Amino acid sequence: MKVWLLVLVVAVLAALDVVVAKQDITPNPRVVSQADQRTVGDQSNRPADVLTTKRIRNELMNDEALSMKAKNIKIITVNNGVTLKGNVNSADERERILKHAYITAPKHKIYNQLSVIR
Repeated sequence: MKVWLLVLVVAVLAALDVVVAKQDITPNPRVVSQADQRTVGDQSNRPADVLTTKRIRNELMNDEALSMKAKNIKIITVNNGVTLKGNVNSADERERILKHAYITAPKHKIYNQLSVIR
């Protein structure tokens, strides 16, 4: 009985190894890996980056035309790159946010990850 169980386990493991070996591991160029996406934890503590984030946030908070959802997007600044992430109510809000970011941080590269959600 133990021998058959051992043979069965070895056969299953060998079959799994064959399946794993046959999988196509070619990366999909359309899928961005998690390492390439900024998260709030990636925010730099450099004074210039913190100041840029603060200035953009202040511009958004002072814009009466933006909804509270638009004002609460994530702003992540790291080494001359500003990532804007979150959901907004309309394309107009998205454009207003991008305009504020471009005006407030003209020397930074702006990464738009805003989504229009109704």
